[in-house]
Amino acid sequence: MNALGQRIAELIAVNGPISVAQFMTLCQFDPQGGSYTARQTIGRDFITAPEISQSFGEMLGLWVAQTWHDQGRPENPRLVELGPGRGTLMADAIRALSAAAPHFLLDAEIVLVEASPALAALQKEKLGRVAADVRWQDRFDDSLSDRPLYVIANEFFDCLPIHQCVKTERGWCERMVGVAEGTLCFVLAPEPLAVPPEKSENAPLGAVFETAPAATAFVQEIARVIAAQGGGALFIDYGYSKTAFGETLQAIADGKFAEILAQPGQSDLSAHVDFGALKGAGEAAGAKAYGPVTQCNFLADLGIGERGERLILANPLQAREIATAIDRLVNPELMGEMFKVLAVAPKTAPQVPGFGLDK
Repeated sequence: MNALGQRIAELIAVNGPISVAQFMTLCQFDPQGGSYTARQTIGRDFITAPEISQSFGEMLGLWVAQTWHDQGRPENPRLVELGPGRGTLMADAIRALSAAAPHFLLDAEIVLVEASPALAALQKEKLGRVAADVRWQDRFDDSLSDRPLYVIANEFFDCLPIHQCVKTERGWCERMVGVAEGTLCFVLAPEPLAVPPEKSENAPLGAVFETAPAATAFVQEIARVIAAQGGGALFIDYGYSKTAFGETLQAIADGKFAEILAQPGQSDLSAHVDFGALKGAGEAAGAKAYGPVTQCNFLADLGIGERGERLILANPLQAREIATAIDRLVNPELMGEMFKVLAVAPKTAPQVPGFGLDK
């Protein structure tokens, strides 16, 4: 057991088993051993869409430009990215915005919400010379609620902590992390949940149900601001369209699946995103939700194919590389179907772009 694992075991010894959500939070944000706060994770165990092709960030920048234009080009917009990785997506989005909507950038404040000091340093290096007003903060809070808000969150929600519960003979019991024989292990809470999951009567014994209250609260807060101030938000991640039963929590280390409890803080923990729950949260906050649609259809509707053709004409020696990268984003057997896209916008605003192919 590593140093963070030992500290978690000591916490459990004093206070009893902890929830899966608390375990994930400690693994990610522990000051000394957390995967986000103590080490750089992006690019170590996986490659995200912005690193695959510049077209991805450009398409999202154009989405912001069109959404802003369709809403009457409101003054003093704010563009926020949650979990900006290396800053590649925002750099590409700003380049597209500077060509398609230069007046947006003249008025806009750009905020990168980043909890990792190491990643924030990379982002500042990447964005240090862009012609835009860019600043950083470590969380999304009320300071971002006073003007039209445009949000991009790519592969952000899959990393937020989840709770798991398991159907047993005594009811649905929360899965916890405990200690047995000096090793972290999964255990079940002794008392069943007072309120079982919705539509769970026919679930078999052993079924697992995951909830992400941190994710739904995040979407609700963003949607509340957008409903009041205008703007729009894009949430892109791998996940499922409708709430379902099943276990999706996973750990990745050195590009391979790893034991979830084995080396806390040394692997990247994530779970599939419940887009049905996120959509409900956005609508409950008074916004209109679009989707979820597949990443394939979303990018195709925005014109990524045409963008790829223009890139190939301008860079013929890189034609194969450009085509392969875009195919990876849209191919249903690669990222095209697994990744979903959800948007929220004010109820009174025109339909946002990108959602015309999935009906």
